[in-house]
Amino acid sequence: MPAMADKTKIAIVGAGHVAQVAHIPAYRANPDVELVAIVDEDPVKARRIKEQAGFKVWYEDFAEMLKKADVDAIDICTPNYLHAPMAIAALRSGRDVMCEKPLARNATEAQKMVDTAEEHGRILMVAMNNRFREDAQVLQKFIIGNELGDVHVIKAGWLRRATDWKDRAWFTERGKAGGGALLDLGTPLIDLAMWVGGIKKTTGVTCSMFGRKGKDGVEDSGVAMVRFAGGACLMLEVNWNLRDPRDVVYLQVYGSKGAGVLTPLQVHKSIQGVLVNVTPALGKQKNFYKDSYQAEIDHFIQCVRKQRTPLVSGKDAVPVMRIVDAMYESASSGREVELSG
Repeated sequence: MPAMADKTKIAIVGAGHVAQVAHIPAYRANPDVELVAIVDEDPVKARRIKEQAGFKVWYEDFAEMLKKADVDAIDICTPNYLHAPMAIAALRSGRDVMCEKPLARNATEAQKMVDTAEEHGRILMVAMNNRFREDAQVLQKFIIGNELGDVHVIKAGWLRRATDWKDRAWFTERGKAGGGALLDLGTPLIDLAMWVGGIKKTTGVTCSMFGRKGKDGVEDSGVAMVRFAGGACLMLEVNWNLRDPRDVVYLQVYGSKGAGVLTPLQVHKSIQGVLVNVTPALGKQKNFYKDSYQAEIDHFIQCVRKQRTPLVSGKDAVPVMRIVDAMYESASSGREVELSG
């Protein structure tokens, strides 16, 4: 752990889209960070990003970086199949870790990562940036404060226009990705829905998926219903292949006293029998999604510097991974899968 007067030394593994567009700019904007190492299997890309972003060194080999680089924490932005082995190796080396979502390909891998972090006394944070959106945090406060009453139904969806995955072919390979749209888009939506709704325990999952190509392919869309202890349920839809000119992302929470939706944030509640708009004023010029990445990185750095538990730890991600696992089981079996946690 760095002394508070020193900068936190960071290595980023994987120089793809999310690293270049979100993580690296956020680290560069944090005055407590020193970007030490960038790792990518493409040496040309690694060398280019090193020069552009101001890293001290670049590596083609992750294991070499672990041995040679003087870093306090490691940010993993690699394909899903590398998350568990890289995070486990980094944690064993004594470094704190932030890992992009999904944490792993399945709950078994995720639990091994959590167990390793606990065994070695290190931080394992999952990059669930939606929890750091100001509008989502406001909605969560309404719900946790019982302003909207008991949560009955949450509807969440992420529908993306049809795209060509040639630049990220691993996305469509089950062995490397672990799953398709349900894992990629469903994971952050489930996490956000449960966090905003203050929901902890799941009782059952029903799911159907569509668009799978071949035995080793992944689904491009899916729908699911997740039942929670206490009676609330989540209705989820995800799609990588939307035949529409616009992407659609939404979260809607319906309670016994009111309702709240994203995006944009709107909150209505019943007051003496009258439905009242109680939406607080937020900056209209803000891009809450973009800003969430900066808040996420800043939070991770503070957790590393102060050695405190992050807002979304690896342990928080395991129940979400179990729900996703149950979705695939339900889609395969054609029946509801019961869960106890």
